[in-house]
Amino acid sequence: MEQISFIGVCDKKDLILNVAKVMSTLNKSVLIVDATIMQRLRYIAPRISNTPTYISEYDGIDIAVGFMNLMGIANYLGRNSIDYDYVLIDTDNPQTFNSFMVQNSKINFFVTSYDEFELQRSLEILSVIKANINLTKVIISSDIDNKHDEYMDHLLENFPITWSQEKILFADTDADRQATLVAQLIKQIEIKNYSSPYKDALEYLISLILEGIVDQSSIRRVIRRK
Repeated sequence: MEQISFIGVCDKKDLILNVAKVMSTLNKSVLIVDATIMQRLRYIAPRISNTPTYISEYDGIDIAVGFMNLMGIANYLGRNSIDYDYVLIDTDNPQTFNSFMVQNSKINFFVTSYDEFELQRSLEILSVIKANINLTKVIISSDIDNKHDEYMDHLLENFPITWSQEKILFADTDADRQATLVAQLIKQIEIKNYSSPYKDALEYLISLILEGIVDQSSIRRVIRRK
């Protein structure tokens, strides 16, 4: 089992759903864990019980909601460990950052816009880091500007972070927001409706996760036909 973490207070649920859909189509078993404060996926994936913690399914993707650690998920499943190929953690708070041991993830994506609230809240999340962590920036913004990047780097310069050379940009266009709304309406993940730049960024992000396991051309074919 490989853990991949998506850190930040912006709404990442649809991006993570798209990542999981492509990976599952490539025959990788994937579990999404919504470890955020608002637990938005609780309102997307069908609730199967009245308990605060459960695992449900949305368009072929398993989603865990309300859990505080991986052992709790294993216990819920009646197993000693989790046997998914990949577990995708969505976290936006220091508590689940620690309890899911995000620092030990195979890859940590720092997902944010340039919004001041999101940046300042991210400082609270990252304040719990005790040792150096490798992060890859994922920027979701319609306004990509070096000045914004410089400001972000200034805010984070005193944290024990090693930034990867890769930076993934999602342009946050009207067309992409509309594609997300349509997917939510029909309860089906349809990546084909997104813009070409979105698909390119998604392909690159997934290629980082599956590097050395699945070639990028296979990822591209899945994204273009889903």
